[in-house]
Amino acid sequence: MREKVQEEEPAIVQGGQPDAAMNDSKQGILAHTFAAENIRKPVFAAAFLLVLMAWIFWDFFERQFQNAVQRQADWGHTLVIPFIAGYLIYLNRRKLLEKSFRTTWIGLLPIVVGILWYIACNVGVPALRHHNLMGLGVGVTMTGLTLLFFGWRATILLLFPLTYLFVFGQTISDRFMNIITFRLQDITALGSYFLLDIFLDVDLRGNTLFIFDQGVTKPLNIAEACSGMRMLMAFLALGVFMAYTGMRHLWQRTFFVLMAFPIAIVVNILRVVTLGLLSLLDVEFAAGDFHSFIGLVWLVPAYLLYLGLRQLISRLVIEDEETENSEASSTPSPHTGNLFDRHSRYALLVVAILLVFSSFGFNGIVYYMDVYLKKEPVPLRTELSRIPSRLGFWQADGPDQLLDVAQVESLGTSRYLNRTYVREDGRSGKIMLHIAYYTGMIDPVPHVPDRCFTAGGLSIKKLPLNLPLPIDTTAWREVPEKINASTGQPYRSVESRKTFTGEAIEILMPIGKFRIRTTEFEDIMRPSLRIFAGYYFIANGRLTPSPDGVRLLAFDLSDRYAFYCKVQFTMIGGRNLDQEAFVRIVTGFTDELLPELMRCLPDWSEVEAGTAGTEDRVNAG
Repeated sequence: MREKVQEEEPAIVQGGQPDAAMNDSKQGILAHTFAAENIRKPVFAAAFLLVLMAWIFWDFFERQFQNAVQRQADWGHTLVIPFIAGYLIYLNRRKLLEKSFRTTWIGLLPIVVGILWYIACNVGVPALRHHNLMGLGVGVTMTGLTLLFFGWRATILLLFPLTYLFVFGQTISDRFMNIITFRLQDITALGSYFLLDIFLDVDLRGNTLFIFDQGVTKPLNIAEACSGMRMLMAFLALGVFMAYTGMRHLWQRTFFVLMAFPIAIVVNILRVVTLGLLSLLDVEFAAGDFHSFIGLVWLVPAYLLYLGLRQLISRLVIEDEETENSEASSTPSPHTGNLFDRHSRYALLVVAILLVFSSFGFNGIVYYMDVYLKKEPVPLRTELSRIPSRLGFWQADGPDQLLDVAQVESLGTSRYLNRTYVREDGRSGKIMLHIAYYTGMIDPVPHVPDRCFTAGGLSIKKLPLNLPLPIDTTAWREVPEKINASTGQPYRSVESRKTFTGEAIEILMPIGKFRIRTTEFEDIMRPSLRIFAGYYFIANGRLTPSPDGVRLLAFDLSDRYAFYCKVQFTMIGGRNLDQEAFVRIVTGFTDELLPELMRCLPDWSEVEAGTAGTEDRVNAG
């Protein structure tokens, strides 16, 4: 017995702690200290690279942040996506740290390609000047940096978080979104109609529901904001995250993500039905802040439904306990050696030089070409509501029509005018005038009748045509000292007078040929009516009848500022109203309207000369 005790005595130390335990503790402390030393330098290097990335891609990141903040209901979730992507990387930390990283010099290729692509999107042809195409250049550069410093093995492990960040971490252009949004509007309107038809007397025309209640017709328009696109994007981001972190099998993940589409659509239909029922009590319930509040309320059951679906799909597969134990036991141990090989410091130096050179080169190109990558807003000289209610023989018929919050959000600007004019002699019928002013915008998508009227229940009878608008220019005189910088043409002006003082003032007219984009619509409920709508744009002091022309005129890289104004006319009449009569009436009305409108819009010659007044110095006359 004594010999046994003596044999065991060497294994005992002060405090009763075994040597093996002490050694493990020391090794753990040393490993922790060593790991901290290994991580500290890469963290500083990563921060240094992020600063350089922010430097060269600053315009993209600034625009992305502004979109997320200014349109939180649509894109607020993009601010959270980088943190979710970081958490996805954290979940794979053991596999990432299982082996040291290897510098892979082929990663320089996507870095160079991504930077060149980003520069081309900024200063290249107008077709490439797009937020999401610029984001592609940023994503390719980030992937190249990952490959360069971490190698193929780690890049494959990080590919999903990088893709998640790229897909869900940036706002999507309205031009792309509208392709899906318009389809969702149609589906939402149709589904809401079938449900409301069970309880109410309701009719559907285009994307507008007409609820008949005690002899009163209450329209409920399914605008872009009600299409369900907001909910769908947030659901897709959430669904991909939940599927990746909580499901093992590919079919489970795929099915769960795809279910985001029907869930978002169904819940959005229920939201519209709720608004329709509430509108029976008060039509104000279907607009304004309460409209947005109902949308937030329905997010709760939508999220619970999504969680329930996840539980259901997860329970369809019962994992074998031995499989779970084997997977747990096969979890790799973190690598305790150097995380990066000796070539990584040279790669850091090469990338730093490349990014600095690219940033200086990019800025040099911008300076040499004298271009502006973002547009600054130009304030109106005076509000559009200051346009006189009397224009020649035309007189305003009733007060200006105001839009609700949802309609303003769909229009994209709060600077608008909706007013109806009639002739004093009773001839020519009524003209419904709509003017909307936009400034400082990027990648504009003007709202035009081609879509808005069809969503309201009308159908296009004849395809849009760009027709001459032969307005009277005999009183216009050329101003040789004021030249349009883009075209080299001198401005022409008309003389007007201030409302209160009667003082003569000179109003510059826009440059270009007057053409109006005209479309004939029909109402299947009233086939005898003839409906015509036409519009043109004044963009940076020039004219265009095409929405695509706005992008070319108002967003010329050589211009520091940008604005465009949509001028739209609508007329409803009988058989006597045809396309020729519509253009003739609009021409005469524009003769009276244009000088008053141009008094409200910025004087582009002063903007180009840098002498334009600010919004605080509005011409009150």
